[in-house]
Amino acid sequence: MTSPRLQWWTAAALTLVGVCVLGVTSVHFALPGSTVALWWPAAGLAVAFLLATDPGPRRSTAFVVGVLVSSAAANAFGGRPGLVSVLYGVANAAEVAVVHGLMTARGRRPRLASMDDLWRLIAATLTGAAVIGLLAGLTAHLVLDGSFLDSASAAASSHGAAVLVIAPLGIAVGIRRVRRPALEDLVQWVAVVGVTLWVFHEDQPLPLAFLPIPGLVWGALRLGLRTVAMQLLVVCIVSVTMTGLGGGPFAAAREVGTIRPETVGALTQAFLATAAVTALALAVASTQRRAALAELRSEVELSGVVLDTAASAIIVVDVSGTIARLNATAARLLGAPEDQLVGRRAADVFPVDVRHAASPGGGSIADGTVPLHEEQDWHVAGLGVRHLVWTNAYLTDDDGRRTHLVRTGADVTDERAARTFVEAVLEAATATAIIGTGLDGVITLFNRGAETVLGWRAAEVVGTHDWSLVHDAAEIERRADELGLEPGFEVLVHRVRGGAATETRDWTFVRQDGARRTVSLTMSGIRDESGALTGYLGVAEDVTRRRQAEVALQVALDRERQAVEELTALDRTKSDFVSSVSHELRTPLASVLGYAEMLEDGAAGPLTERQLELVARVDRNGRRLLSLIEDLLLHSRIEAGRLELQPRRCDLSDVVASAWTSVETVTSQRELVREVDVSPRPLWIEGDPAALERMVTNLLSNAVKFTPDGGRVTLVAHPDDRCPDAVRVVVSDTGMGIPRADHERVFARFFRSNAANERAIQGSGLGLSIVRAIAEGHGGSVSVDSTPDVGSTFTVSLPVSGSAGPAPASASGTYRDHQDDS
Repeated sequence: MTSPRLQWWTAAALTLVGVCVLGVTSVHFALPGSTVALWWPAAGLAVAFLLATDPGPRRSTAFVVGVLVSSAAANAFGGRPGLVSVLYGVANAAEVAVVHGLMTARGRRPRLASMDDLWRLIAATLTGAAVIGLLAGLTAHLVLDGSFLDSASAAASSHGAAVLVIAPLGIAVGIRRVRRPALEDLVQWVAVVGVTLWVFHEDQPLPLAFLPIPGLVWGALRLGLRTVAMQLLVVCIVSVTMTGLGGGPFAAAREVGTIRPETVGALTQAFLATAAVTALALAVASTQRRAALAELRSEVELSGVVLDTAASAIIVVDVSGTIARLNATAARLLGAPEDQLVGRRAADVFPVDVRHAASPGGGSIADGTVPLHEEQDWHVAGLGVRHLVWTNAYLTDDDGRRTHLVRTGADVTDERAARTFVEAVLEAATATAIIGTGLDGVITLFNRGAETVLGWRAAEVVGTHDWSLVHDAAEIERRADELGLEPGFEVLVHRVRGGAATETRDWTFVRQDGARRTVSLTMSGIRDESGALTGYLGVAEDVTRRRQAEVALQVALDRERQAVEELTALDRTKSDFVSSVSHELRTPLASVLGYAEMLEDGAAGPLTERQLELVARVDRNGRRLLSLIEDLLLHSRIEAGRLELQPRRCDLSDVVASAWTSVETVTSQRELVREVDVSPRPLWIEGDPAALERMVTNLLSNAVKFTPDGGRVTLVAHPDDRCPDAVRVVVSDTGMGIPRADHERVFARFFRSNAANERAIQGSGLGLSIVRAIAEGHGGSVSVDSTPDVGSTFTVSLPVSGSAGPAPASASGTYRDHQDDS
């Protein structure tokens, strides 16, 4: 990558080549009979380069020497004698050095941000023009036998116009664009260039040299300094080139009159200087105006933000009593937006009881009779009565007449209410002693509670007694020995004085009558705004009875703990009993179900239809009882924290299908529409198939139980669309539904809704609690969405298996079973 130093030298060399080329061109286009060029843009290019790069003293000196060499070479290539070429090179270099030195004097950075900057550019240009004029005039007079005055004025004007036109381009390099290019820019460019070409055309003899200036003024007011500088250069190149070729009003005047070539050049440079000064002055003024407007806009926005974020209400009222300005706090208190309040009379909008009090202080703004401080009660919507303290100040005009009143109001309602509240609390705390002291321990505050606790009156102790005197002396001495201090007030405040925020401990107070009271005393420091300690505050509560009660409470807690332990043992015994009884009941019940099945199969001979019906009832109720026993056993294991799952990689589709099959015997006896939708792809999870089947069976049994005939029961098992790492089992029905208040309670053990009890629907209230335990035991969750008389939907979400593998031979497929057993 090229270094910045090498980049500068490369740019400087290219600029010097440009200086030489422009010099040769200027000499070539000099008017016949003239000893100097019509325009010397090389000087402007050299100055613009130095102003744009600001290279520093050493490189600036080297560049000026390069200007001398390139300018001398340009004059030599243009056909001028060697001595003349060298002297003109010295003159050009001197001009560039003078202009650059004046523009960067005292380390200032060249810019065109104000009229002072423009005057500095004009002054530097005139000084440089004077230097080049003096040296060129002497050279023309002494070496070429020409007129000193004509040559000096022609050189000064040609160089000065070039510097004045081109130098702003170097300054404008660092100026950002005012706005984005638009159609107006193109139209303005076309107008300026077109008018200039027409004015300085070869066949245009009319004296219309001023016509390009309005176009430049247009650009100066609208397009910014950079665009104006470029347009000035274009206008100058066109006008000088066309004039050198014999076109335009200045060349035409030479043809029809006896005007000398130097005079034609002077007229041309005067035109260029006029155009440059006019356009640059307007561009700088326009830039200043935009900057001033931006600064004013920023100040207005800042003032608005400051006013609107102020906690105080600020209202500006003119001499007629009309609101001229207000901030957001005031508008909020007045209950209307600012734009609806400005322009209205203050007396009409101030929410006060007495209407004449709404005018500021009841006095005149013009006469200055409004008081500087006043208080008012405002009725504010939604806030009630607010007490405002106003501070008033006048605004005056240049003649000292009062024009506006600035009212600044502070809402002190809460502050005064807090003060009153604190005073009331201090007086109302009859059972709490609040005592304040100075740094020396002398009592400064003694509330009514302190009087009650200690038996002293405030007038007897405030300002006279050391607080430590109301403490048990022996206790103060023991504490002093622990802290290594002398007995006294320091013992009470030692930790707070050492930096602790508070210290709370029990102390013994000695009443005026000699009685002793145990108090819980909290000591804290009182600090000023700078954080320095100014005193201490102690809040003491008589805890004599509380300490006695705590002893009794501790005894009661010990007894209660013993009772809890006994209840826990009893609950454990109950659980063991339920588990034992359930085990004992399951064996004979299984035998009953077996014999009932044998009877149905005809093992004891053929049965009549009535006998088969009775045996079927025995089987059905036996299975219901067996299910209840299984629930009790499982619940006892869950309650004891012994839910033992045996997870393995299984396909949830098979589990769901098995659960559906297990409840088909129940659903086949009901007139229900049944729908099953299971994903065709395996739903691999890590789980206990038996427990999962029990979970799905419980959900399906509930759906069938609480859905009347003619309803619908649906089972869906699919991957979870919202969570790619989970599968979902959804069981829904169109049954009686569950009130929203019972949605979470249905998962509690033994819970049954009022609707289920009223309709005498059988159940133990354990099924859903078991569902939740199994789902959470697999790292999943269960939720319910139900509306009374519409139906219920239970959704179980389970995490998928962490590993993949081949599907079992009996791959599950999507199947639907729509059956109406009517």
